[in-house]
Amino acid sequence: MWLPFFLLMLPISLADIRSFVIPNVYIFWLSVLCSPYILVNGLGRITVLIFTFILLALLHLVGLGMGDVKLIAIIVVYLNSRMQTNLIELAVSILLCAGCYLFLNTLRNRKIPSKVPLAPSIFVGLALYLAAS
Repeated sequence: MWLPFFLLMLPISLADIRSFVIPNVYIFWLSVLCSPYILVNGLGRITVLIFTFILLALLHLVGLGMGDVKLIAIIVVYLNSRMQTNLIELAVSILLCAGCYLFLNTLRNRKIPSKVPLAPSIFVGLALYLAAS
């Protein structure tokens, strides 16, 4: 069930770390690999999807990269087909992972970075969320 994410976790994370950009080809293949599961299980609650997409649009307006927005959108659509999903816990785990990365990177370089590759934090936060649920 989680094979698409585990297959593309490393290339997406490495691309984001190297260039702070998630190439659309990885997003395309992730969506293609996730689509059979979504077609079989449905989209889930539409109100959650609408709220999430509005929130992601607002986050993009304040500086979140479009590749990160698309990656989170695919994860949310994939998880929303399960009715027992708590997306607040997922968001908290992603934010905690990003905060830890930012803290450790600041300690190492002794300055706050202006850009943060978010894909590794998204995948680690997803793994923590899945392990806890």
